[in-house]
Amino acid sequence: MNKKIRNLIIGAVVLVLLVGVLLLLLFLPQQSSDTEESSTEEVSVVSSSVELFSRETAEIDSITLENASGTVTVEQESESTYQVQGLEGIEQNGNASSLMTSLSSLNATQLVEENPSDLAKYGMDEPSATLTVQYSDGSSNVVKIGNTLPTGTGCYGMVNDDPAVYALSSTIENYASYSLTDFASTTVIETWVAPTSEESSDEPAKTEPDIRSMSITGGSLTEQLGDTPFTFVMGEMNEELAGYGLNGSTWIITSPVTASLHTENTAAIREATYGLEAASVVAIHPDEAALAEYGLDDPYCVVEFDREGEEFTLTIGNSDGGTGRYVMVNGKDEIFLVDVNSLPWMDIQLNQMLSSLIFLPYIDDVSQIDLTIGDQVYTFETALGEPEVNEDGEEEDPTLESVTCNGADIDLENYRKMYQYLLSAPAEDINLSGDTGPLIASFTYHYFDDPDRTDTIEIFQISERKCSIALNGSNDFTCRMAYYTRLVENIEALLNGETPDLDY
Repeated sequence: MNKKIRNLIIGAVVLVLLVGVLLLLLFLPQQSSDTEESSTEEVSVVSSSVELFSRETAEIDSITLENASGTVTVEQESESTYQVQGLEGIEQNGNASSLMTSLSSLNATQLVEENPSDLAKYGMDEPSATLTVQYSDGSSNVVKIGNTLPTGTGCYGMVNDDPAVYALSSTIENYASYSLTDFASTTVIETWVAPTSEESSDEPAKTEPDIRSMSITGGSLTEQLGDTPFTFVMGEMNEELAGYGLNGSTWIITSPVTASLHTENTAAIREATYGLEAASVVAIHPDEAALAEYGLDDPYCVVEFDREGEEFTLTIGNSDGGTGRYVMVNGKDEIFLVDVNSLPWMDIQLNQMLSSLIFLPYIDDVSQIDLTIGDQVYTFETALGEPEVNEDGEEEDPTLESVTCNGADIDLENYRKMYQYLLSAPAEDINLSGDTGPLIASFTYHYFDDPDRTDTIEIFQISERKCSIALNGSNDFTCRMAYYTRLVENIEALLNGETPDLDY
């Protein structure tokens, strides 16, 4: 093929392609002018940001909001001091102040249409809300709210007698949707603030408040306790209990039994009292009908506690059908909606609230232990050494020096292990049903400082695998029979000069 022929072929191909493009352009459908007109008609933007009115916040006497939820009036009682009508005696949040500031000057983001012939397409034929700003000089500005903008953010609005429709910010749209409860504080329990240390203003005096007492009725405890509360107090709040040997915890359970509180397992129910926020407020000054509606006339759970000397009563009602519960607290005449994750008192396991150690007398305070297993009695008598003088010249308390069992010397370190095993008699569960059986073992403590005082632990066999444990006659706890089996083995080991085994 010569060069001339090749050029003719290439030219022909290019010509065909150009004709194809021309035909495509000729037969493509043209964009409808009606569509352009419709789009322009929907949002006819004439200009950008427009100032609608501007006054000083101090000039505002009140703002009245009217919408489907009702009418709310916010009054300026003095400069920067606002009162929402209907919230007398109720703590307010910052929305009243924000509303005043936002409506002191109002700018539209755009002028949508100067003289619309159809207000309905903007929702302005029947406005969803009206905001009336009343000034101390008697004048006012009225803002009417229409539909949400096509962008999904902001809304259409009109001001006073101006026929124009404007685009307003999402902030104004949000305020226009508020009801009375949106101006109420969602704080159920004020957050505890640590006091400043006397030594340093940069350091707190303590890191957590004293929860001096707590009582929980209902919730998951109802099945086990009925109307009986689960109650605990701080040890130093009850000198009698604090001296009772229940010193394994800062807190002592007083109902339904007397025992040490499990500090770690109860951390959540104590820490939840440090402060509590609601998702929302659902009712102000509720009447009897409202209390019944939200389940607060016959509550699901009631929590009473003393935090740093201030007493609280928290009443928990119905579920909202999701993850919330309706809640009231003493001193606040309103109903809150609180997430269940902030209400740990509703779902607790009683046996997990106990410290497993029932009784903890200090070894150097005990002068004698009478241990009975079946018909055999083992009497352990101890002797203290001479008190030592420390480097400050102060005399320290004497410590254990020797021990005998039925008159025979016992290795002191092995006795310490045996004593440790006796103290480990576990409260694995609460004996709410009062189950009992034959007495199979007991140990009675005597004390150096009070020869007339005794404390006795008794073990009763309930079944082949379960026994109950009584402290001074109160048969309050149960544990596995494995504890008793190991007790028998450890006595034999101790008398044979061997080290008792703490595992069972």
